[in-house]
Amino acid sequence: METAEELTIRPVRPADEERILEITRDVWDGHDYIPRVFDRWVSDAGAEFQGAEIDGVLIGLQRLRPYAPGLMWYEGLRVASTHHRRGIARTMLNAAVDEARQHGFKEMRLATRDSPAVNLFESTGFRRVSTTNWWRGMRLEGDEPARIPDSAEAERLWAALKTSKGIELYGGVFADMNGARDIDVRELESLARDGLLRVGPGGRSLAALRTPWAQNIAVSLLAGTGGAARELLMALRYEADADGLTHVTVNLPPGHPAEEDLEATGYDLADGERPGYIYALTL
Repeated sequence: METAEELTIRPVRPADEERILEITRDVWDGHDYIPRVFDRWVSDAGAEFQGAEIDGVLIGLQRLRPYAPGLMWYEGLRVASTHHRRGIARTMLNAAVDEARQHGFKEMRLATRDSPAVNLFESTGFRRVSTTNWWRGMRLEGDEPARIPDSAEAERLWAALKTSKGIELYGGVFADMNGARDIDVRELESLARDGLLRVGPGGRSLAALRTPWAQNIAVSLLAGTGGAARELLMALRYEADADGLTHVTVNLPPGHPAEEDLEATGYDLADGERPGYIYALTL
């Protein structure tokens, strides 16, 4: 039987696509996202899309992506079902950690919803930064979408955000499963420049958007409670309808006071049995 010590890690090539489709076919009941991003990942010179092989056969995948100063994002860890329970995932992860450290990165972050992966990451020294549930509100025809602030408002919005109820539950990062950046005024400025902030009346509530995985508006952080939050949450549903999207998804830590506001504005806890976790490892 092959062992993890016989692994060779090399860049993924366009010719590997068929094999990668085989490896990911039984992941998430056939709904793995990697086939959808394969072309983009394999052509991205700014990241390392790696394959692990034994005797010339590709049996594992992972990706390392620098995404903020000093921060490396780790994603896409997959091992073929024929090679589970052989220590291959751990060997690949350790190699990725060593590589990030050698390149001078200070921290590696990742996100997962997979229980076996949680055990692997925690046993490797990763600490859980935050836990988030997915709330979903279907699009709704009605009033005006929420206001989009400009970057000049970032300082004022930051002053309100950092003291808002429940903000500490996000663990200091935006709950973005594609790259959890630090919650700070510079990131608010960047999100505003990219048109990814929405504010409620008087700036008393705020939603930070992330790149969605489907036809929806995806919120990585929600701040504010009560009437201001409810107006913002309704406005997001109106925006989804105006943009021809299907729904709004909000990432919210369990126990956040805005849970009541989500329920009051027609949002449902879409997947409470499979929360998302963000982990970090100091290198």
